[in-house]
Amino acid sequence: MRRGTCHYLNLQQKKNRASRSKALLARYAAERYKNILFTDEKIFTIEEKFNRQNDRVYALSRKSIPQKFGFSLRQHHPAYVMVWCGISWQGKTKLHFVPQGVKVKAKNYLEDVLELVVKPLNTSLFDGKSWTFQQDSVPSHKAKVVQGWLRQNGPDFISTEEWPAASSDLNPLDYNIWSKLELKVCSKPHTNLKNLKRAVVREWKKFPMDTIRASIEEWPARLRACVKARGGHFEHYM
Repeated sequence: MRRGTCHYLNLQQKKNRASRSKALLARYAAERYKNILFTDEKIFTIEEKFNRQNDRVYALSRKSIPQKFGFSLRQHHPAYVMVWCGISWQGKTKLHFVPQGVKVKAKNYLEDVLELVVKPLNTSLFDGKSWTFQQDSVPSHKAKVVQGWLRQNGPDFISTEEWPAASSDLNPLDYNIWSKLELKVCSKPHTNLKNLKRAVVREWKKFPMDTIRASIEEWPARLRACVKARGGHFEHYM
């Protein structure tokens, strides 16, 4: 087995993860988790992305491999775009591209994402049915103005006090969807941001719902694994 890397978790973070995972399991039992909209942001660069474990070039020697096949070129500061989206059992949201040079702060997150993308989902994606909004605990998400907006305008939502912090391994976008989408979008390097954005949109439209639902279906098992590991890392043992 290859050694991997993971985030350091202190004792308090582990206790937090275990207790909140247990509470989420109880709250979304009996497949109620299928009504959750999981959301997240992701940075895509213009550089090629490949799987280090599976991407191999077979040759008699390294010298016999053409440079374009033997190396994936990297830049010090590659151009990039930040994308927000959401996934649920019912479907996926449209993508929101964060404007270049704009930091995701509470005000623009509320106005550009919650108001313009999330609020209309009540009557579009979820067709008036009950659903739950999920987000992680980055500063722009846990700001009082954002939490207040969700209480007044949103559906049921998982507050910043309820979602386990430091837990990318508990968000389907983080533990499965983003990596698969990135391999498709960046299977080859892009010459500019316009081409990169086109690729993100194209591949997101084609992204299979079967893969999304399988990732969401895995969520309760991950919560149970987190509880069993007392909030520690668990992915290598699933």
